[in-house]
Amino acid sequence: MKADSGDQGSPPCFLRFPRPVRVVSGAEAELKCVVLGEPPPTVVWEKGGQELLASERLSFPEDGAEHGLLLSGALPTDAGVYVCRARNAAGEAYAAAAVTVLEPPAPEPEPQSSECPPPPPGSGEGAPVFLTGPQSQWVLRGAEVVLTCRAGGLPEPKLYWEKDGMALDEVWDSSHFKLEPGGGASDEGASLTLRILAARLPDSGVYVCHARNAHGHAQAGALLQVHQPQENPPQDPDENPAPVMGPLKCAPKTFWVNEGKHAKFRCYVMGKPEPEIEWHFEGRPLLPDRRRLMYRDRDGGFVLKVLYCQAKDHGLYVCAARNSAGQTLSAVQLHVKEPRLRFTRPLQDVEGREHGIVVLECKVPNSRIPTAWFREDQRLLPCRKYEQIEEGTVRRLVIHKLKADDDGVYLCEMRGRVRTVANVTVKGPILKRLPRKLDVLEGENAVLLVETQEAGVRGCWSRDGEELPDTCQSSCGHMHALVLPGVTREDAGEVTFSLGNSRTTTLLRVKCVRYSPPGPPVMVEMFKGQKNKVLLTWKPPEPPPETSFIYRLERQEVGSEDWIQCFSIDKAGAVEVPGDCVPTEGDYHFRICTVSEHGRSPHVVFNGSAHLVPTARLVSGLEDVQVYDGEDAVFSLDLSAIIQGSWFLNGEQLKSDEPEGQVEPGALRYRIEQKGLQHRLILRAVKHQDSGALVGFTCPGVQDSAALTIQESPVHILSPQDKVSLTFTTSERVVLTCELSRVDFPATWYKDGQKVEESELLVVKTDGRKHRLVLPEAQVRDSGEFECRTEGVSAFFSVTVQDPPVRIVDPQEHVFVHAITSECVRLTCEVDREDAAVHWYKDGQEVEESDVIVLENEGPHHRLVLPAARPCHGGEFQCVAGDQRAYFTVTITDISSWIVYPSGKVYVAAVRLERVVLTCELCRPWAEVRWTKDGEEVVESPALLLEKEDTIRRLVLPSVRLEDSGEYLCEIHDEMASFTITVTESYQSQDSPNNNPELCVLLKKPKSRRFWSRLPPWRRTAGAE
Repeated sequence: MKADSGDQGSPPCFLRFPRPVRVVSGAEAELKCVVLGEPPPTVVWEKGGQELLASERLSFPEDGAEHGLLLSGALPTDAGVYVCRARNAAGEAYAAAAVTVLEPPAPEPEPQSSECPPPPPGSGEGAPVFLTGPQSQWVLRGAEVVLTCRAGGLPEPKLYWEKDGMALDEVWDSSHFKLEPGGGASDEGASLTLRILAARLPDSGVYVCHARNAHGHAQAGALLQVHQPQENPPQDPDENPAPVMGPLKCAPKTFWVNEGKHAKFRCYVMGKPEPEIEWHFEGRPLLPDRRRLMYRDRDGGFVLKVLYCQAKDHGLYVCAARNSAGQTLSAVQLHVKEPRLRFTRPLQDVEGREHGIVVLECKVPNSRIPTAWFREDQRLLPCRKYEQIEEGTVRRLVIHKLKADDDGVYLCEMRGRVRTVANVTVKGPILKRLPRKLDVLEGENAVLLVETQEAGVRGCWSRDGEELPDTCQSSCGHMHALVLPGVTREDAGEVTFSLGNSRTTTLLRVKCVRYSPPGPPVMVEMFKGQKNKVLLTWKPPEPPPETSFIYRLERQEVGSEDWIQCFSIDKAGAVEVPGDCVPTEGDYHFRICTVSEHGRSPHVVFNGSAHLVPTARLVSGLEDVQVYDGEDAVFSLDLSAIIQGSWFLNGEQLKSDEPEGQVEPGALRYRIEQKGLQHRLILRAVKHQDSGALVGFTCPGVQDSAALTIQESPVHILSPQDKVSLTFTTSERVVLTCELSRVDFPATWYKDGQKVEESELLVVKTDGRKHRLVLPEAQVRDSGEFECRTEGVSAFFSVTVQDPPVRIVDPQEHVFVHAITSECVRLTCEVDREDAAVHWYKDGQEVEESDVIVLENEGPHHRLVLPAARPCHGGEFQCVAGDQRAYFTVTITDISSWIVYPSGKVYVAAVRLERVVLTCELCRPWAEVRWTKDGEEVVESPALLLEKEDTIRRLVLPSVRLEDSGEYLCEIHDEMASFTITVTESYQSQDSPNNNPELCVLLKKPKSRRFWSRLPPWRRTAGAE
């Protein structure tokens, strides 16, 4: 087989291949790819060997090098493999992707009513159902472990165990474990017990019990963690550590890391029985914490990752592996490179109680240095939750209303990514929180762990607000585990562990399964029988890939590190590579690989190299150039092949090893350029004495020349002499003026290289020597580079038109919103422009629209709506428009009591004819109360007044009488406030035992904007006070 690259350019090359698409019937399917080539290739799409044409349902959008296929209303007949084929004069390449069209799911039949109660799970014929799942366990090494599961179903399911996705007999010898099947009675289901006789550290992992019958498959999992017993009491940190491992047999490796970066060490160990791994730092065993992560990767390697390295992390790290046959050590010396610019005082670790606050403080070298705060890799914005203070060189971060998820690593960063790091520990019911996020491949096991302060408490696991089944939950002492075996995309979401009012949340992300790439070609050979050609042969990979694939051939010039694609070939066999395929003369290596939709195989290099020489011909030759005095003269030509050449000026060869040069000191300056097939010579600011110069170009097989002629410009520009940069605001009047040396001499205006056209929005005027371009009301789209061009000379103007800064019209002050559960809460922000970009933030993080948060825009009015508010939806909200912010504090409460004050019984002693006021404060302004005296409802009169003001309810006796004595009640629903009034002719003495009046005082709140909401019998949003 012979592949010819053509007589010019470079063949097409796919930078991004189209990806397989799965859509439901009737939906839209789109394939995209990016392909380059010189000249730009022609792209067509094919299916089943037939070229596809555009139709009502099929289109082929293009955007530069990006080419697409858009299929509207996909049908089952549209399924198949689509091929994108790219061709140009230099060659051809193609890529393929499959489109799968799925039938829409059938509607579920309505359940039929039945008088008989449904049978218990797993008792009827059907797929297996776990009646009892295995429980997660935390044990010491050497203990016996028993894991039991029981499943029901007809026919009776077959049960078997796996550890970390592998069969037990592949992991252990048969003497290490026992399998004990249980009774097979259909009413009790089938059970299988796994007994590990003496647990070892490598036995830690996820154990999954599978149940399978003719109707389906089910699985349940549990976590086993085996810990090393503490043989000796902990050492004094000031004492020298006792040796816990033997001496190193060789010098450790050295690893350098910049301060604030991560260091990752990987140790791969094999042995039988499986070895136990322990990490050490400076002779002491290492335990995992916030900045030291220890885990085993998918390839079986043991990984220690040190996050945000500090100077104190400098030292010797050792991976110690041991089993019954012996032990081995692997060590690395970590060096932390400190930056030149450092924090004057770094952050210190702090602790705080849940619902409290903590303060992080550091000092920078200079008060003008800007800083930013992070929680791990998340930037923190200033808000009510994260208060950021700058006082001179001091930087503080105050974290309010601490939650379990606020526990973690915090950083303060200044320019140059110089960081200082500290741990924030949140003390509360939850000691060890969930990770911020967890990425799991589809089909793998997901394990989430939480440690609580109290042992034996029961927490609640939920995903996206829905409680998870008990079969995947386990608790043992302080530890709580959630095990999801064989996760699917449906398992992805926000997983939360709740314990009372404390909670911790993680984002579980399930990634698609990665398929293995194809194998490489075999039996590759190179033959150099003909001059300026090389023959390459190979055989298909063994075994052949199951999906369609192609071969990709690449070349590398000897002495270079870059590999360049030559061809994409469909079939195995042979290909002849001529000298026209290479850009320059030289010795070339070649390699080949197999490419399919699942990836690329390793490259196979052909032995030896071949000397190839490109041949060139003149496609577009040199032309004589006429320019005005002071202008640049540009000579250019195009060749059929990418090849080096030489330029000559008046018979003297110009140096091409420098981007710019001079013929001789003080003489003409020039610049030589080559871009692909085009060669250019630019003579800078030519003068009259350069007129008549002869320019020549030569390369193997090509020789051409042209002449330079200098014309004198009939006019020159008086002003501006240099380029002018101007900035305006929208709707301003813009006037650009160019003054020439001659009156009424013609000139032309250009914008961004295009000649301008006069209209109502752009006016061109001439007044004697002055030429003006006027924009009566400039808009942002009018920004650009303007040029006033006349014979041989030009004046340049750079115009920037900006929108005026956006302003927030309302609210101008902090808004406080109080609501109760299930109410509709609406936050409104008005800006002065309808087209202004507005963003909403909650507790420093940008808000995204969801089922619980709705964002509305109506002209200049922007709203954030909580349709059915819950207590967890409260917080600090910000509406950000440009540099301005509007602040809202939303508090959502469950009403447990309507009466705020008084909380106990109130006794009032008064003298006849005095004014007596009984005050009751409620939690909502619209609530109605009922006043009674000695069990009978009072009636308003001049002698007894009832007043209502916001949340305050008052009963006023303007001139109290002796008969007004008694017990008064302020009643609302099932609650009441009690007041006992005793009226006398005069005050009792101080020594009277009954003189125990309580003073009813109502403290006024600070004046602020407040919103109230009310639900049934109707839903509404109340206005401001």
